[in-house]
Amino acid sequence: MSEIFQINQSLLRLVSIGDEQAFRVLFDYYKDRFYYVALKMTNLEDIAEETVQEVFIQLWRQRSGLAEVENPDAYFFTVLYRQVYQYYRKAALDKKLILALEDSPRAKNSTDEFILAKEKEQFIREAVGRLPAQQLQVFKLSKEEGLSREEIADKMQISPNTVRNHLAQAMRSVRTYLNDLALFAGIAGSFLSDF
Repeated sequence: MSEIFQINQSLLRLVSIGDEQAFRVLFDYYKDRFYYVALKMTNLEDIAEETVQEVFIQLWRQRSGLAEVENPDAYFFTVLYRQVYQYYRKAALDKKLILALEDSPRAKNSTDEFILAKEKEQFIREAVGRLPAQQLQVFKLSKEEGLSREEIADKMQISPNTVRNHLAQAMRSVRTYLNDLALFAGIAGSFLSDF
């Protein structure tokens, strides 16, 4: 048994019971070695640094089992290799997702259309937020929860006609708000398409 191996075995026992100084010694001993291996495997400095951090975070979280590790080098480098593997696996999944999104019909919309849609959602939320309390409740139950007039009437203990009136007034208020906004911005048709 080598001297380093014995030192690491005793360090692992201390680390396993939560000794932070022992963990720091372990960190100082392995960090550069881990970094160079991770850098060689990824060719990216920031990914190599992140990988080393993740390895040590994982080791600290699983410290209670470190006392049973018989070959620290083999164990630690296996953890490192698995972390690099996870990086490549995630990168491959991200690439598949990007390719899938690029092929989707929504992705074919221009950036301007996407931004406009997000702005439209925000303006609609603002318009709805300005409604009186009862109109707001009817609007949300109808548009967000998909309840029928009768279900809303039953839930709110009001008549279906009152629900209809509140919903009509709410829709008028939202349209008016969006129309005023759209006229000001010069984009009326785009905002009002859903109303």
